[in-house]
Amino acid sequence: MPTATQEKCDQNGCGPDCPLVKFFPQANYVPPKPGSGLRLVIAEAPGQDEDLQRIPLVGPSGRWFDSLCRTAGIKRDELTLFNVLPCRPPDNVFPTDNAARSYISKEDADAVLRHCISCHLRPLLDSKPWSRVDLLGDKALVACTGLSGGILQWRGSPVSLVGETKPRAIPTLHPAYIARDQSMIPVVINDLKKSCIVPPEFYNIEPTLEDVRNFTATEFASDIECDIATRRITMVGLCAKPFYVMVVPFRGPYIHELKRIFAAAKRVYGHNLVQFDVPLLAENGVKLSDTCEQFDTMLAQHLLQPDLAHDLQFVASIFCNKPATWKSGDKSAPLYWEWRNARDTDVTLQCGKVLLPQLKMERLYDLYSLVQVPLARVCHEMSVTGFKTDPGRIAHVREKLLAEMAEAETLLPEKLRTTVVSVNKRQKAPLGTLGKSGKPVKYIHVPAQETVVPWRASGSIEEYLYVDLGLPQQLHAKTKKPTSDKTALEKLERRCRREGKLEFAQHIAAIRKLRQASTLISGFLQDEKASVGRVNAHFNVHGTSSGRLSSSDPNLQNQPEAARYIYVPSHADWQLCQFDYSQGENRLTAFFANDRERLNRLSDPKFSEHKWNAAQLFDMDYADVVKDNSKDAPYGKAKRVGHGLNYGMGPQKISNLFDLELKEVKDLVAKWKTVNHETVEWQQRTAKQAESDGYLTTPFGRKRWFYTQSLYTESLSFVPQSTLADVIYRAMIALMYERINWPREKAALIARVVEPLPRPARLLVQVHDSLVIECPRALTDDVVEVVHRVMTQGWPELGGLSIPVECEVAAPGESWGEMEPYKPLAVAA
Repeated sequence: MPTATQEKCDQNGCGPDCPLVKFFPQANYVPPKPGSGLRLVIAEAPGQDEDLQRIPLVGPSGRWFDSLCRTAGIKRDELTLFNVLPCRPPDNVFPTDNAARSYISKEDADAVLRHCISCHLRPLLDSKPWSRVDLLGDKALVACTGLSGGILQWRGSPVSLVGETKPRAIPTLHPAYIARDQSMIPVVINDLKKSCIVPPEFYNIEPTLEDVRNFTATEFASDIECDIATRRITMVGLCAKPFYVMVVPFRGPYIHELKRIFAAAKRVYGHNLVQFDVPLLAENGVKLSDTCEQFDTMLAQHLLQPDLAHDLQFVASIFCNKPATWKSGDKSAPLYWEWRNARDTDVTLQCGKVLLPQLKMERLYDLYSLVQVPLARVCHEMSVTGFKTDPGRIAHVREKLLAEMAEAETLLPEKLRTTVVSVNKRQKAPLGTLGKSGKPVKYIHVPAQETVVPWRASGSIEEYLYVDLGLPQQLHAKTKKPTSDKTALEKLERRCRREGKLEFAQHIAAIRKLRQASTLISGFLQDEKASVGRVNAHFNVHGTSSGRLSSSDPNLQNQPEAARYIYVPSHADWQLCQFDYSQGENRLTAFFANDRERLNRLSDPKFSEHKWNAAQLFDMDYADVVKDNSKDAPYGKAKRVGHGLNYGMGPQKISNLFDLELKEVKDLVAKWKTVNHETVEWQQRTAKQAESDGYLTTPFGRKRWFYTQSLYTESLSFVPQSTLADVIYRAMIALMYERINWPREKAALIARVVEPLPRPARLLVQVHDSLVIECPRALTDDVVEVVHRVMTQGWPELGGLSIPVECEVAAPGESWGEMEPYKPLAVAA
């Protein structure tokens, strides 16, 4: 009896040789599901439910799609639904995927896809004058448009179907993607609501001087192109009206006109405007007035969509209809950069015109204008200031680590040690070199030596651990695949020591040590850093979804202790000072939970919450608890369990994460919840509110929307982390307002205690809940007093709560890694 697939293929004229019959013999043909309208949706392939019911998009992905359509205001019965493949592939693996090689060759997979497109998909596309085609996922994108680059590049962009010129399709993410990353839900909803109309481009990319003189708008978008190495601007885009852009060359009399235009501006839109464009314009002599409103679309979008990407192309894919091709093309082609600059400027204005009212509607505009903008200026100031590095210290630490690595290599099994092997290396042939055929050749192979480092390869380590040694496979927490990451190695080393397999434990310890040292050297102690003498890291206001700053090039917020020894004050008689909010997140959690007893305990500067928890969990006296961070010590266990529970982890996750016995963890969790019951009740209220409302708002007005499956843990971490971030931001602005040319009266709107950081002290680094400052030794006491007053002020938004600050200093000329508790200069003397 013929299968449903064969019957349908026969009806379509495919015949008995249809490749679907051959490779998907058990699958049913899933025909298009007609809708009442002219909107067509193309997904990838049927799943189990679709195969059984012979209807597209009725399984888990279909339910996700239904939900997205309802939110977007789309009626499902108006849609015609189909798949690129009309039959379910084995194990739901699309035949052209590499994972499908177990059941089909690459050549046969391509043949199947061509057959399905020509016999099923193309006829459907041609059957009606579809007003719009939604392409769900990369497979539908490629099959219907032929575009490469991936769905993440093209989603939200009006595109043309194969053989057509007028765009009538919008690619977006497949519902299965949304099931894995729910933060992209608003992105897909937006894509489903988009128009296929491509906006016009009325661009003047070679304006005359008279054209520029006639530009009199005082509200406009701007974008600059520059030579990064010299920081010289080459052109400036101006856009006062969507679709109309003028690209002004930065030369001669044009510069004078640009100075006039920016000096008269009342509002300027730009992407990364505050930290990049405005400072660079000022360096090149073009300045905004102090009263001009700087509307940075990157900062604004981060407040509204903190979990999403913040680059201009992504932001534009949400808030305007510009096709994704605007940044493609030959960069060496004439006028390439002028056209790109024009498009960047155009979409910036279009995005800004949408973001500004949304900020106000969500009551985020004050947070943007009074905190995010001056904070971005402070971040720029820290980046420009930089942090001095000591070349001698860099070389010393690196040499020490290299020596430790050489010693650790001797403890590895032979198969994981570094070796030098002979290879044939391909290189350009000398002019006139002839091959065996007697014809000239471009390349020859010459004998060479190559260093092979097996311990650097995860595959080699996993083979040694799980095949050679037969140790139990450790699975990655998210991917559930075998791993040899840090946590896995720690677990396996402890297991081997417990079981008396000391040689194996020694091998694993050596691997861990080599990895740690290698990461330090490659990340922080490269040869090139020794000659620089100063690092100018970037601090990104838009860096995290919680609102915390991030840092890059290098990441000064994640410097290991060994690396901190290379950072020193700028002058021999200067000191480094670090001001750290004492147990800030714990205090805020206790405050939100209205746990007065916990707050009272934390008010003692000598109190250790980890010691107290250990005493409660293990029935010990507080004074008898030893500060031992090892996982087997009461203090170490209490610390791990406390950290996990503060962020809503369950016993199983805590057990897996910290390699603790599950039964003991369950007992400790029960005790912790009893002694911290107010915190537990707050956690439950907070998570419930996040689930019911879909978002949370901190006392400082910062919001985060929750779509993820880890809503419980993320909602609990967001509130204290974000609140502490806003506390330290306000302190930074209150200290730095003079340095960034920010009005004192504006700083006073967000902080009651506003005092300028005494000159010539300089803010170098912000590390989440701490500030690193350098100053002359004679000024240290004054700096400590001012910073302490500003950072410990009571915050009205928190009912007057003041968070204590701990201060450490390094001796004059000593490094960030050599901090000691602060003592006033007179006492120290």
